[in-house]
Amino acid sequence: MGWGRRAAAAALTMVLAALLTTALTVELMPDASAVRLRPPAQRVTPVLHREGFADPSVVSIAGGYLAISTGFRAPRAVSSSPRGPWHPVSRALPKKLPHWVRSPQIWASELVRSRTGWLLYYSAVAHGKTRRCIGVATARHPLDAFRPVGRRPLVCPQRGAIDPSGFVRSNGGRYLLFKTQGNPTSIRLLRLTRDGRHRGHRAHSRVLLRSQHTIENPVLVRRKRHLVLFTSEGYFGSCGYETTWRRSKNLFRWGRSEPHPLLRRTNTRICGPGGADVLTAGRKNPVLYFHGWTCGKGRRPCPPRFVLGRAERPYARRVMYAAHLRWKHGTPRVHGFIRRH
Repeated sequence: MGWGRRAAAAALTMVLAALLTTALTVELMPDASAVRLRPPAQRVTPVLHREGFADPSVVSIAGGYLAISTGFRAPRAVSSSPRGPWHPVSRALPKKLPHWVRSPQIWASELVRSRTGWLLYYSAVAHGKTRRCIGVATARHPLDAFRPVGRRPLVCPQRGAIDPSGFVRSNGGRYLLFKTQGNPTSIRLLRLTRDGRHRGHRAHSRVLLRSQHTIENPVLVRRKRHLVLFTSEGYFGSCGYETTWRRSKNLFRWGRSEPHPLLRRTNTRICGPGGADVLTAGRKNPVLYFHGWTCGKGRRPCPPRFVLGRAERPYARRVMYAAHLRWKHGTPRVHGFIRRH
């Protein structure tokens, strides 16, 4: 399984000590707002690039931060600072997975704090299917190995489901957002039990968005009287993949909400900026984590015409970037990218 919880805690302690002697600064790039698509003056560099780190989910933990990624049994990394350095720790899921899971290649997991510990929502290919289902696992501490709940997946429609994302209403009600696979695409919302481990009583998923093109990776954030829904749109294996946002006053009504661009190649110089997650807990100002494609052994973004599988690009991988997220009149804006020197 790699490192255990003690080793992970020791690694985080070493990171804290190293930061006392290492000068790390954050360089704020020019504003890349949701309205004025102006590219940064300098190239944005990833905060975590080794081995790749796609579809990041980042949470605050004691002494720092924990990130989880798409990959074999859900890779994890820890840091004492939002900008890194990030250090790998043990995989989130155990070697022995539920019988319904056919492959340990896990997509776009989501870490959520619960009343008794932590929840991990994950997407895996199920036996007898070519598409994915969503399961849930629990742990008392976020650095522990998560234990899958039950013998069956939490969500498993015929068309498949990916990109789970948790949301808690002001009244404490828990919900799960996810994307159905195939076309047309739909973003759905499912009511859960209070502990977040099971479907709510007689609960059925509700369609929030439906589209003929790809909309995925839903992340819902409450902002005063509004709800803001972040999504990724386009083909994930290209530089045209982008992050958008919508706004609504009603959790169940998004049909008339218009998408607005937040992250694009043209305003970030990053190839395919998507898979975004918003870190809000314990912070006055949120941080936006997302991935983008780099080609070659360095940190340079893939060229604008890059399309996964269409042409050979050695060492093409998705790496993690970070940016400061600010709000102006209810509009989310990127207020500088985080860069480690």
